[in-house]
Amino acid sequence: MLKKQQYKTSIQFENLYNILSSHRFLNKEGLGGELPFFIHSFPIANLSEVELNINSLVKRLQSQGIEILEINMYKLCVDILKKENLFNQIVDQETKLPKQRLLRILSGPLNIENVLIPEFNTRIKNSSAKAIFISGIGSVYPFLRLHSIINNIQVLEKDLSVVMFFPGLYNNKSLTLFNTINDGNDYRAHNLNDYKI
Repeated sequence: MLKKQQYKTSIQFENLYNILSSHRFLNKEGLGGELPFFIHSFPIANLSEVELNINSLVKRLQSQGIEILEINMYKLCVDILKKENLFNQIVDQETKLPKQRLLRILSGPLNIENVLIPEFNTRIKNSSAKAIFISGIGSVYPFLRLHSIINNIQVLEKDLSVVMFFPGLYNNKSLTLFNTINDGNDYRAHNLNDYKI
C-alpha cells in the first residue's frame, strides 16, 4: 500500500515502463492461472500527473512496438452520450436534478452490459493492442463502478492484459476509491505496485 509521500509519479511510471515492456509481463508469466488483470493504484492528489504520464507511457511503449489501447472511462462515456445526442441535455440537467435521478437517467445510455461492454469489444476488435489501459475510473464514479467493469470485461479477449489505473488504494484484495470509499468487493487482480520483474 503506497502512502502519499512515497508516491513519486516519475519513478512509478519508469517502473511501470520497465514492467510493461518486460518479457515476463508480455508473455503473462507468473500469473498462477489467473486472468491478466492488473491494478496500478495511486493517490488522488497525483491524478493530473498520472493522466499525463499515462499518455507518455502509451507513446513510449508503442515506440518499442508494444501496442496499447487506452480506454479512458470518462471520455468513453462522453463519446457515447454525444453519439446519442444526449451530452448537452445531461450537462444542462446535471445541476437541476437530484443525484439519484441523474444516475437513473445515465443508467440507460451508459448501461454496462448493453452499451459499454459492446463499445469495449468494438475498440478491441479495431486494435492490434497487446494490452488495454483503463483510466478515468474516478471520474465516472458513482454511475460506473470498477467491479461492474471488471466483472463484465472478463468475458472479452482473455489473451489481452488489462491494466487499470486506480485513484485510491489496492491491498491485493479490496479497492478503496479516493482512499475513502470501499465498495466491499474482493478483487483477484495483480497489484502492479508490488509486481516484480
